[in-house]
Amino acid sequence: MTRSVSTRPAHAGDKPRIRRLYEEALRHHIEIIWGWDDDWQQAYFDKAFLALSTRVVEVDGCFAGYLQVDHGSDEDYLSMLVLDPEFRSGGVGARLLAAVQAESRRAGRDIYLRVFRTNAAARRFYEREGWMLVADEGDFLVMRPGVSVSAA
Repeated sequence: MTRSVSTRPAHAGDKPRIRRLYEEALRHHIEIIWGWDDDWQQAYFDKAFLALSTRVVEVDGCFAGYLQVDHGSDEDYLSMLVLDPEFRSGGVGARLLAAVQAESRRAGRDIYLRVFRTNAAARRFYEREGWMLVADEGDFLVMRPGVSVSAA
């Protein structure tokens, strides 16, 4: 059975669930790299929630996660693609990633993301989906979709 995956714009009422998911998914990595400061993290989260295109992910009508994209003039930055653990490893992330890439492509923009160096699971996911490491920023690794080369 194929699950229905959709996104919708996030609204203020979604913030507590998204914030909880943000902390559950990222706190471990942030603590390792810089240490966790609740006040700083809340301010960062609030700013990103307003400044970026924040979308709620729903699977079969249920809250499943969120994604955030910073739409630039030449390229888009996939800032967050975070799913509740219940919805991981079932193809939902791959479908969302493909949709985000397609949206950027239709708009004539490239897309990239940054993954914590400590987040090996996320890096493996993106590599499985054809993304390639293009830069090392120390705490972050920059990835872009691979270029498919067709046989002539």
